[in-house]
Amino acid sequence: MQKIAVIDVLGDEALQARIMALSLVLMGTTAVAAVLVGLICGLGEVTWPWWWLGLAAGCLVPLPVHELVHAACFKLLCPGCRVSFGVQGAFLYTRTDGVVATRGRMVAVLVAPALLVTGCVLAASLVAGSPVLAVLLAGIHLSGCAGDLIMAAASLREPRCTHVRDTETGIDLLFCPRDGSR
Repeated sequence: MQKIAVIDVLGDEALQARIMALSLVLMGTTAVAAVLVGLICGLGEVTWPWWWLGLAAGCLVPLPVHELVHAACFKLLCPGCRVSFGVQGAFLYTRTDGVVATRGRMVAVLVAPALLVTGCVLAASLVAGSPVLAVLLAGIHLSGCAGDLIMAAASLREPRCTHVRDTETGIDLLFCPRDGSR
């Protein structure tokens, strides 16, 4: 396998700046959407004491759940891999120390929490009758998915990438010729 690119989320300051920029754009979009939903549906829900507890819990609980979804996807799509967790700065992360997966499988691992966890907080808030909270929690969680989304996009943008290796600091984009040659 040939290494095409290294995506170092934990060590590349320029990449961290791009992640932060995307996260801030998503947060700004969330704020605008929450205001619009509040104007359309009314802001009465924010006067409920439980709403504020839901906001606090909905910001914190999805963080470890997000990483557990990554872990479950690694276990499902990369059988036999060893999963571990870590924290560096503002980043929580799940890693497998070198597992190599097809690009499609790794993209699925990367985007699964953005889809599943965001969908769950959105649905739970809507079922509770709190559309403003739904928008806020969905947007807050998505903003925390910025690094995963950027890594998935980088994998998909590189036409030569056939496989992706999980690393201690991010991912490596790989090319594996069909005939097995180097």
